[in-house]
Amino acid sequence: MRRVKTPCPGKLVMVNGHQMHVFSEGQGKEAFVFLSGGGTRWPTEDFKPLWSLLSDRYRIVVVEKSGYGWSEAAQTPRDLDIILEESREALRLCEISAPYILVPHSMSGLEALYWAQKYPNEVRAIIGLDPAIPEAYEILKIPPMFLIRLLCILGLASSDMVNEVSSVKANAKMVKNLPTPIDTPVYFFISNGKRLLGIKNWEELLTNFLSGFTSQKHLSLKCGHYVHRYEPAKIADEINAFVENI
Repeated sequence: MRRVKTPCPGKLVMVNGHQMHVFSEGQGKEAFVFLSGGGTRWPTEDFKPLWSLLSDRYRIVVVEKSGYGWSEAAQTPRDLDIILEESREALRLCEISAPYILVPHSMSGLEALYWAQKYPNEVRAIIGLDPAIPEAYEILKIPPMFLIRLLCILGLASSDMVNEVSSVKANAKMVKNLPTPIDTPVYFFISNGKRLLGIKNWEELLTNFLSGFTSQKHLSLKCGHYVHRYEPAKIADEINAFVENI
């Protein structure tokens, strides 16, 4: 999982006994904090098609969780409290202050929602890139753990990625057991859901969840789960208009 010959493009900070990589670009007033989906090996590069279209107006930040990208594996439990506090500490050490506009992809939708639940004053808005919600994990078929561990052995996933997947259903319950942060403005960019295991009504699931928020929008896209790679220009334009009105 390590890119020994490639220097990290951002800053390494010591969090919870291990180094975390935080990439930042742009000098805008708004700080967009990108949070990657489960198993995305190089989040900074994965999000680049989208953040490169936003960094001329906003401050772009990609927090690479433990075991992702240039961040060291922590080999600690991956419950939401630990994940969230590591993200917050990494931002603090990089002197990137709240409030933030959180931009989670997939599994990190849980972290973004939990962030808004625990620290509402730190979250100005959530822009979800086909984000996970708690109800999804009541349906989603998690791959067998032996297959996930095999990816780890083959160097295609870190131990932290494995631990995060094994904890995801419990993490979803943590979010569901707290009040929905209905006063946080949200905008979800929703894929066609074709590659989401076991979820046939993906768009309906997300739009039903959004209906409880005071300020919410969604855009359905005819593309796969990594919406920020398929439709970056369309999403960037929508983000610009959305941020101007929150």
